[in-house]
Amino acid sequence: MGKRILAILILASFSGLCFAQTASFGLKGGLNIPKVTGADVGVYMNNVESNKGIAAGAYVSIGLLPNISVQPEILFSQKGFKISYDFFGTTHEGTLRINYMETPVLAKLSYGAIVKPYVLAGPYFATKIGTKYEETIDGITNTRTNGDGLADVEIGLTIGAGIQTPIKISFEARYSMGLKSIYSSDLADLDIRNSNIQLLVGYSVF
Repeated sequence: MGKRILAILILASFSGLCFAQTASFGLKGGLNIPKVTGADVGVYMNNVESNKGIAAGAYVSIGLLPNISVQPEILFSQKGFKISYDFFGTTHEGTLRINYMETPVLAKLSYGAIVKPYVLAGPYFATKIGTKYEETIDGITNTRTNGDGLADVEIGLTIGAGIQTPIKISFEARYSMGLKSIYSSDLADLDIRNSNIQLLVGYSVF
């Protein structure tokens, strides 16, 4: 019995060493094309446009099998929207920017030898770290940065695909879908959620 336990421990240690040897670290960044979705968007929000932003951060890819890995990331990610409407003859225009620190945890399946296409999917968890809302009424602009009424935490799902080149550079496209309202407090019951298209370029440092 003791020998079996020892053998298992040795195998586990060896496996952990092998996994560590297949781990890689890299940087990535690119463009966010966010929008808001949900059943209440059309009810409470009209003339809504994307407020494009940036995404940038780092990742670690940990090999589990020859073509399967787990890839946790930490990204600075900008989302938001632009809205315009008329209220009793007065033109209102608003621009919302929400900055998140986002942590996707993705399963990655790759194939190929030299140029390696891959697909990935998994959940993400995001914390709001800053907001900016600019509202223009008949040419007069006011700015708020307190983020009142916006949820502090967002969760969602991400899917994507990309290509890893032999010169350590990758090109990737993703779609993310929020699972909870971007609003909190009295507005938390509104079905208004983030969705986002990301176009990313990555570099594998080692």
